[in-house]
Amino acid sequence: MVKRAGAPASRGGAAAFRGEPSAGGARHGSAPGAVIQLDPNRRHSGAAEPAAAEPAAAEPATIESTGDELLRAVFEQAADAIAVVDRSGRVIRANDVCARVTGYEPGELIGLPLLDTYLPEERATGLKRMVPAPGGAALRFERTLLRKDGSTVPVEVGTTWLPNGERLSIFRDISGRLAMEEVRRLDDARLQVLFELTQLDAATITDLLDVLLEKIVRLTASKYGYIYLYDEDTEVLTLHAWSKGVLPDCASLEPKTVCPLERTGLWGEVVRQRRTILVNDFIAPNPLKRGLPPGHARLIRFLSVPVLSRGRIVAVAAVANKSTDYTDADVGQLGQVMDGAWRIVERQKAEDELRCFAHELEERVEARTRELGRANAELESVNLELSTANGTLQRILCDQENLQAELAYRALHDPLTGLANRTMFQERLDYAFRTSERGVAVLWIDLDRFKEVNDIFGHDVGDEMLVAVADRLRDFLRESDDIARLGGDEFAVILPNVVESEAQMIGERVLQGLVNRDAFRLQIGASLGVAWTPPGADDRATLMRRADEAMYRAKAMGGSVTVLS
Repeated sequence: MVKRAGAPASRGGAAAFRGEPSAGGARHGSAPGAVIQLDPNRRHSGAAEPAAAEPAAAEPATIESTGDELLRAVFEQAADAIAVVDRSGRVIRANDVCARVTGYEPGELIGLPLLDTYLPEERATGLKRMVPAPGGAALRFERTLLRKDGSTVPVEVGTTWLPNGERLSIFRDISGRLAMEEVRRLDDARLQVLFELTQLDAATITDLLDVLLEKIVRLTASKYGYIYLYDEDTEVLTLHAWSKGVLPDCASLEPKTVCPLERTGLWGEVVRQRRTILVNDFIAPNPLKRGLPPGHARLIRFLSVPVLSRGRIVAVAAVANKSTDYTDADVGQLGQVMDGAWRIVERQKAEDELRCFAHELEERVEARTRELGRANAELESVNLELSTANGTLQRILCDQENLQAELAYRALHDPLTGLANRTMFQERLDYAFRTSERGVAVLWIDLDRFKEVNDIFGHDVGDEMLVAVADRLRDFLRESDDIARLGGDEFAVILPNVVESEAQMIGERVLQGLVNRDAFRLQIGASLGVAWTPPGADDRATLMRRADEAMYRAKAMGGSVTVLS
């Protein structure tokens, strides 16, 4: 047995965690066993209130040397910060990790009041935690640790009371975990923004961009924002959405709706440099700045990203005056939201153009009809003009029929691949439910890493691949099957009058055909989901949802697989 001074015999291994006392039995001016009263309403000074010392132990404790060394090894080699605190609230032993986490030198920690590592506004709570819990139960909580240099770090703390009244506290740095949680929160928020935009019934592009701007300002915790559309041919920026939150702070209430790129200052660099511009000290001098209009809101922090479509900058989105610095996470979230949202904007623009085309067509038909009326009036008096007018009428009617046929085709087919679109897909699925005697199946197909093809080779190559995929699907499917492109790189197939095993077999054959290395100029992957419903069922939406979910399960498995719902 090896004797060890400074610990009562009844305390056992706990003595191994204590710092060695000084020659006088005191450490940093505190007598062993003294109780220090801490005032939570003032910064702790480390001074102890006078208190009677406990009677010294009659006999020094002894412990096994092997147990002592084991406890020392665990204490010093632990990955977490460990500190032993006496009943007065002072540190009496700490490992090297604790020194690194708190920023103190190892020698500085001994005798340091633990309350000094609390923020001033949290010290009252820290003082309460010095009181042992009923029954000596351990405590586990999270708090902000104040380091020696004034910086802070979030930690998770586990505290256990030792039999001698001292506390063993373990600190774990959780800044990485909190950062990951923040990234997940931002990802969820970004997906929610995109989902809400897909559900938005906006009357015009401007209405859609107004909603989008409001959401990106909120997503990045900013105060202001704007969205400019950009024309690379004319090099002109046109304001389409302007943050309403700037109005109370800005005497210049009418922004310039059209601005040539050459007249822009720092905010135009996002176009000139074709990359993200982030400035967390906008007030600092910068040779690229050209000043702000009189009465303009004061800018402190600024973040702007370009929006590209088919390799051309089509828009610029910016946010400003976040309460803290903008980070790479803000850059990523803003860029991803704008990329996803721009697809929705382009879809809205296509719908607006289609409506405009339909309106123009209607006006043309009305104009031709008026012409016919005048021609018919003239035919009554001039027989020679009758034949000419009749020919004109036939041409007009033919043009009208051709235009109507073209509209009907566009309304039901994808213009790129010639496949059915979502509207026609729904109609064909209804027909399959009515006529199939053995059941109906839906294949849901999504190309893997298709965005990389667009990003690396350009949208022209991406379009070429979509057409090739459509042709490949036609080769592998029956004439009775209906193929549709639902948007982007997503395809769906209706298999009428099939049993479940047959649907699974067809799905696997289709997937093999799509991932065949010799079938395409570029190697692609695909994820395919299969859903089947027996005859007599009438829930089309559920069948499509099951097929879509099966496809996402296939994609979660790494892609290039078929999953049966």
